This record gives sequence, C-alpha cells and structure tokens, in this order.
Amino acid sequence: MPGDVSSTRIDEATDSLNTKKFYLLLLFVSVIGAIGALMMIVFFFLEDLFTAIVWNDIPVDSLSPVFNPWILVICILGGLGVGLIRHYFKGEIAIMAEDLVEFDREGRFSLKRGIELFFRGLVSLVCGAPLGPEAPLTVSTGAAGTLIAEKARMPPPLVTLASLSAFSGFFGAFLTSPFGGALILIEVTLEKGKMTWKAILPSIVAATAGFAVYFLLSGTFMSGMFTVPPYGGFKNIDLVYAIFLGLLGGVTGIFFIILYKKMRGIFEPWENRPVLLGLLGGLGLGIAGILLPLTLFMGGEQLQVLINNYLEVSLLMLLVLIVVKILLITFSFSTGFAGGYIFPGFFIGGTLGILVFKLFPFIPLAVCLVCVISGVSVALLRSPIALAMIIAIVFEPQLVPAMAIALVMGFVVSYRYSLPYTRKISRKEG
Repeated sequence: MPGDVSSTRIDEATDSLNTKKFYLLLLFVSVIGAIGALMMIVFFFLEDLFTAIVWNDIPVDSLSPVFNPWILVICILGGLGVGLIRHYFKGEIAIMAEDLVEFDREGRFSLKRGIELFFRGLVSLVCGAPLGPEAPLTVSTGAAGTLIAEKARMPPPLVTLASLSAFSGFFGAFLTSPFGGALILIEVTLEKGKMTWKAILPSIVAATAGFAVYFLLSGTFMSGMFTVPPYGGFKNIDLVYAIFLGLLGGVTGIFFIILYKKMRGIFEPWENRPVLLGLLGGLGLGIAGILLPLTLFMGGEQLQVLINNYLEVSLLMLLVLIVVKILLITFSFSTGFAGGYIFPGFFIGGTLGILVFKLFPFIPLAVCLVCVISGVSVALLRSPIALAMIIAIVFEPQLVPAMAIALVMGFVVSYRYSLPYTRKISRKEG
C-alpha cells in the first residue's frame, strides 16, 4: 500500500486528529468514498446487463459439457476485446497485488490505467473469464480519487489518501462493511508499519459513505451468499479438523501462486502482442467453457450448484474442476484478462472442501467448505482478519472459531509465498 511518499507524510500534510482541518478532510473523503461506490454500482449494472444479453439462455451452470458454439464465439470475441483494449492503452498485464505494488511506489493510480482496467475488466467478466471484479474496480476507483485530488491541487500525501478513500468506498459497498477495506490496508502494510490513524480513519469514513450509498440504492447486504446443509453447531473436534483443512487450503493456494508465476513466464514473451494473446486466451476460455462450463465466471453461483448437487458429483469431477479452475484463472490472467482472485478462490476452496467431505463424511460439510476456503483465500490475499469478516458474513457465524484456526494455518503455511510476478522481459510498446 502507500509508501513514504504518502502514508508517513500524511502526518505532515494534516493537523492532529481533533482539528477543523481534519474534520473537513473526513468530509472530503466521504464524498470520494461515495464516488467509489457509485462507480462500482455502474460497473455491476453494465456487467449484469451485458452478461444477460450475451449469454441469454446458454446453460453455463451445467455439470456436464455444453456443446454450444456460441460459448466459443463469445469467449473469442471477449479475448479480442481484451486484446484491443490493451493495444489501445498499451496496458501491461498485472493482477491486483502487482498494481498495489505500483501504487506503493508511486502513491497514486494513473487515470489511463484506471480507465483501461474498468473496461478491460468489464469485457473480461462479461465474456465469462473466471475472475472477480475487485481488481479492476480497485484501480479504477483509486484512479478517480487520484484525479479529483490532483485537480484540486492537493499535496501528494493527500492525493494518495484520496486514492485510498476511493477504493475504500468501493470495498465498503462491495463487502457491505465499513471495515473491510481498512482491515486490508492495515494487514497488507502491517510488517512495514506504514499505516497511521490519519490514513485509517479517513478510509473507514470513506468506506462507511460507500456502504451508505450502496445500501440507499440497493437496500441489501452481502450475507448468506451460499446455502449449505444445516450445521449441527460448534464442537471442539471441529477445531482439530480446521487445522488440517486450513493447511490443505494453504497448500492449494501455494500451488495456485506457483502455477500463476509459471504461466506468466510462459506467456510473457507474447505480452507485446496483446491482440494475438487475447485471442489465444479467448480460445482457451471457450474450450474450457464448453467442456466444463462451471469453470467460467467468478464462481459464486457455480459453487452453489456444486453444494446443491454434492451427492451426485463424483470425486474425479471435483478434482478436475479444481485443477481446471486454477489453470483457467492463471491462464486468463496471463493472456490479458483483468479481474480479481478473491471470490474465484472461494470456488476453488469450496470445491476442494466438498471433495474432502466426500472422502471424510464424518466432518460436517459446512466445516469443510469454510475451512478450506479460508486456507486458500488467505494464501492469495494475505489479510486474515478482513477475510474472517468476509467469510463470516457469507457463511454462518457459528463457524467462526473453526474458520479462525484454518485462516491461521493457511497463513502460516503459505507465508513465504506471494502473488506479485517479477517481470523478466522489458515489454516493448507498439
């Protein structure tokens, strides 16, 4: 997150907390946070609209292959669109962790990058890429905050704070909580000790404003995303299960990270040919979508299909879905599709949890799901407290103790691994 150019100098750019100037700053960031939430609402509206038009009656939630040529056409056209956007903006391939490294160095998001990722992310998600919206929206909302602060001729530390506030507003709306974005900021920068209350408090205010705007317009909270078989209540043995399930999830997350870096290395020499790379990505996405349609899209609805039909799905099918989903996510990133990996990680962890349950049916299915999801997610997004809040909202609160153990085990086992990719070849523009 923000480096010395931003967070440490926020203390220099603002007076103490209990001053009129700081209260005016909180008012400013609340407006910025609301803008971040509005941008998310627009993004989701466009995504839902175009997805409904493009996919229409194609049964993408099928457990069996769907031999519909339109799947291939949609995915290839989507890959073409992704490639053309990258070509026009001369945009580099980078996941959210890598864009945040850039933000750490620069203290701002560029407007060009924000516009590019808004549209590239939208095209990616509409054409079925197995990614989430959080990465493009983090950069695009952050770029809006940067633009507003720079137009207002604010000093660099407050430009950074405005960027933080904009994507905190998005996270506040996306997670329907004022604290998710702030917790991610705190945890990601914990070891470097960069965050100060003068950065955290405005981000909480911005996230609260974003949440308020979202609730005002939608009237809904993010809760009960998945319906699972009834959980019989907490038992001490569940904490023992959580140790091993969290380790399994963490190891799966390590496999994802290693494969992502290997996949990026394979396709990096082609990154200066964005249209060709996008078409190749669309072709691979379309073939996977025809043979295994559940591997398309973010994975929330697809995981619910597996939960509803867990008795009918074979062990081999579950294993294939896990491996192909990881391959498809890393392949999509490496060929230029833009998106996030938090909620796709839920699909990977949830599918693996069902597989574990079928092998060891004495472990409650809900415990398998939550604990493996926790282990996978914390390996990919190194923010255990924020993830605990998100998963607790999505699943039953009774599962929180087991989830906490799984998060710790997943975090510990994957501690030496991280997602940012070190570029080996300087990309040639053209």
